[in-house]
Amino acid sequence: MIFRSTFITSFQYKFPKPIFFNGKSIRKPDIEFLYQLRPKDISQDVINSRGEEILDTEVLIKMDTLEAIVAGFSFFDTDVRNIYDNLKSKDKTINIIFVNSKLVYGLDHILGILKIINEEDQRNIKSNVKNVEIEFLLRICYTDQIKYALKSNFGDSKNKTFVVVLISKPESKLRNTLGFLSSFGIEDSNLIRPDITKKNYILDYFFKDKFKGNTHMLLNNEEKYLKFLIEKAAISLN
Repeated sequence: MIFRSTFITSFQYKFPKPIFFNGKSIRKPDIEFLYQLRPKDISQDVINSRGEEILDTEVLIKMDTLEAIVAGFSFFDTDVRNIYDNLKSKDKTINIIFVNSKLVYGLDHILGILKIINEEDQRNIKSNVKNVEIEFLLRICYTDQIKYALKSNFGDSKNKTFVVVLISKPESKLRNTLGFLSSFGIEDSNLIRPDITKKNYILDYFFKDKFKGNTHMLLNNEEKYLKFLIEKAAISLN
């Protein structure tokens, strides 16, 4: 059974290299299956019948020379700056991005922004922002203002739920950092998934003046909504 893809179409979204779930290479239809059939009413037997292992926690992504791990975390403490400093003290070469889980509208959202960053690198496009961590935050907050992005992402001092994006080479470094990160909280893949609460929050926080009320077509069309978010992320630094 193959389900209709929700991958971004505006950038002709393609993966030049295989995607790996838990270290296992899978085909695109399986990506669609694993990502879209994650509601709790889908039985594990149905998932197992596909012959692939379901992703419980993190996602390993390989895109040309870009390698990343994406994982949702519910941290024990609200001080993610301390967690960041601890991780950096272990390995300064890894890019570590903490994104408020309310700003992440599914795995496709994260992949779309990574695709933008990857294409910049492949085309040797020079960005005014030299730090990948900052660039990712600016794009997912649809702005070129660092202060606004930091406030939008870290403004809730009580928030403990984040989607963490680790970018580095080789893969072993990513997994080592993820293992160390696990000592600060509990992995939760539900934090990556899209839902109507996130959809409304993102529109209201970042695009309130552009869309009034909840009747806009973006609220009822997943493909158009994701396309809209990735397009806004793409032009945020122009």
